[in-house]
Amino acid sequence: MLDNGQLDEYVARRGLCMVPDPAKGHRTVATRRFVRGQTVLSINPLYGFPVRPTEESPATHADDSDPSPSRPLRGESVDPLTRCVHCFHPLPARYPRCSQCRQAAQYCSPACLTAHWNARHHFECGHLDTEAVDEAAAKLKPEYRPYLRMAAGVGAALDSAKRIQNGKPGWLQIQAAAWGRLVGHRDTHPQYVLRQYKQIASVLVAHVKDAGALGYVADPSISDGDDARTDAVVSALCRFGCNNFAAYDYSAHAVTGHLCSPLASLLFNHSCYPNASFVYSNGLQVVRALREIREGEEVTLAYVDGMHPRSVRRKTLADVYFFDCTCTRCEGASGRGKVDSLLDGAVDNDTADAHQSQQPPLLLPSNLPTNYTDHKPRIDPWVIRVLRGLFFLVNNGTTTTDGDASAFRKLDTTILDAVKEEPPQNIRFSAYKHWLECQDECLDKVSEGHSELWPWACVSSLYVLAFYVMAYPPYHPLVGTQCLEAAKLVWNSMQVSDTPPVDAVDGPLVKSLVLAAKSVLEVAANLPTASSFSDSTLLTRQIALLLEQLSAGGDSSR
Repeated sequence: MLDNGQLDEYVARRGLCMVPDPAKGHRTVATRRFVRGQTVLSINPLYGFPVRPTEESPATHADDSDPSPSRPLRGESVDPLTRCVHCFHPLPARYPRCSQCRQAAQYCSPACLTAHWNARHHFECGHLDTEAVDEAAAKLKPEYRPYLRMAAGVGAALDSAKRIQNGKPGWLQIQAAAWGRLVGHRDTHPQYVLRQYKQIASVLVAHVKDAGALGYVADPSISDGDDARTDAVVSALCRFGCNNFAAYDYSAHAVTGHLCSPLASLLFNHSCYPNASFVYSNGLQVVRALREIREGEEVTLAYVDGMHPRSVRRKTLADVYFFDCTCTRCEGASGRGKVDSLLDGAVDNDTADAHQSQQPPLLLPSNLPTNYTDHKPRIDPWVIRVLRGLFFLVNNGTTTTDGDASAFRKLDTTILDAVKEEPPQNIRFSAYKHWLECQDECLDKVSEGHSELWPWACVSSLYVLAFYVMAYPPYHPLVGTQCLEAAKLVWNSMQVSDTPPVDAVDGPLVKSLVLAAKSVLEVAANLPTASSFSDSTLLTRQIALLLEQLSAGGDSSR
């Protein structure tokens, strides 16, 4: 097992350094410049597994109303795997399997089988009794099963790191060393959560007897006996309960897997407006710079979705990760903080809850349709201004003497100028939710043959994109995928009418959206190679096809 000095040396070779911080404990700063889109860290997770249909939403710190994860039913089976254990993509009708463990390792392609074997399965195969894990998982409610799977898998990985004598693969030793430095906050967890964790741990210890699943208890300081083993697993659950990651398919807008990657958890603190993001790509957790990161600057990730009000984000961070967020977006003094205050409906940095308690009931956005037939689709000017600010930044390769900083500040100024005269109900998070529902409803109806709703699908997608630009960093993967989604909807809405169905919807807008999608996704996810998209090759083809159609028809085409 590596010592702390070797771990720090590994981190230093990647241009990073952990330094003490009185408020955060430590922070990780860049020791060299990272350009926009550059990989900051790429490593195999300590353990990861794809979601199963009824296990997609782990009930992290659910509540105290139903504190028991145990299921009284007997003989229930768990859902079978429906995703590749390497890339987490859906399994085809016919798929290859590991010839030795069969049901435990199933793949979407021979390439994934080979890659997974070379990366990790050669030491994992047969080391964990997956049938026993499934039997134990069946005794828990579906939403708690991922915790048991993660506890067993991380235990097996730690056991493998101890028993492999030659120190190979190196990433396993690095992740195991980082695991030893993670903080679990066990003393801070609510008692009902600890009770839930204890029941999960008791099921694991009682039904999964192989030593591989209990790598936590190999420490000589832990005595024998199920009580001591259960206690060790509870500590482990606390540790990765506030340090785990979710693999996300940005094109399908769905969580595809659960990851325990201690090194990334150890290194990168949270920000609601981060300068880096990660994608799960071909079995690797890849952290990429969303903008230029200068030497000495802290590297940050987002632990929670930025499309939540400030009060919700802060509560989640306090309840699950046990800290109070003081990032620039939450504090409200910076340009992006002021934008967030408008989204949140907050005034003078009050929380949304406090502000809303003094206000009348929230009104619907003024342009939201109540009847698709009678209400003519249109786009508010502020939406176009916000989108033009994004296009100027990402489509012109804007870089100044201070890197990306002034360009990003200019986008914030553009946003604030665009929305300063807007009624609050038009630009709050509640308005975003209404427009997202409108977009999804219109797409559902269009798929049923209601082509007359293409214009409304187009308009709502542009509103959703404008809110993404207000909440996420401009090179965030979701900004890129929404740019492409809006481009396709704008193009399709133009094809159903001889005249532009909506003011400001034209060929140049489509081209700007497509080029923005291309620029953003190349930075955030390294298209076309990223597997954080259900089909990155398809996204690349769609971008190329739209540009080809625009070129053939001219930028001023319908």
